[in-house]
Amino acid sequence: MVATKREHLLIDGYNLIKSSQLFQGRGDALERARSRLQQALAAYGRRADKHITLYYDGIGASPRTARTSGPHVTIEFSRYPQQADDLIARAVAQKHGAKWLRVISSDRAVQRCAARHKIRSTCSEDFLDELTGPVRAPSAPAPTRDGTESHPPLDPGELDHWEDLFRKGADQAPSTPARDGTEPHPPLPPGELDRWEALFRKRADR
Repeated sequence: MVATKREHLLIDGYNLIKSSQLFQGRGDALERARSRLQQALAAYGRRADKHITLYYDGIGASPRTARTSGPHVTIEFSRYPQQADDLIARAVAQKHGAKWLRVISSDRAVQRCAARHKIRSTCSEDFLDELTGPVRAPSAPAPTRDGTESHPPLDPGELDHWEDLFRKGADQAPSTPARDGTEPHPPLPPGELDRWEALFRKRADR
């Protein structure tokens, strides 16, 4: 079995900082905002097992060498007059079509560039929910042999809801026709109930 490559995020740093007050305090210098973001991303990278490259706009003529903020985060500053967007665009072009790569930015030009190179993107506002929320396993459905996507697995809450619904259906006695003359849904026979429960349990366990 081929192991899935760890997801690599290309993050537009200042775009993400501007999207939330989490990284901005009153009177804070930009360097402190960067530090807060980098700490949050380092913790996220550890618990979600993702590699992150964080891009910032450079303000000087001298190039800034890439550095790390923990084992999961690499930080790169652009060299003026380049911008962080230019570095992201270059990285995306070099990894055209990579399924394990994702761009984090609300900049429309950056998103369009990612789309041209068949790279997924997530806007900064949506990524903030991911950054501050519980880590969830990847939910992308696996393709079937005919190329279509299979149904995603049921989560435990959805499974319980459906099982409860089917159990109620099996316990109900046959009812009279509805006022409009249509037949109500008949109760599920025990054999059919067991078949549906086995199906949902199998899907939930995938």
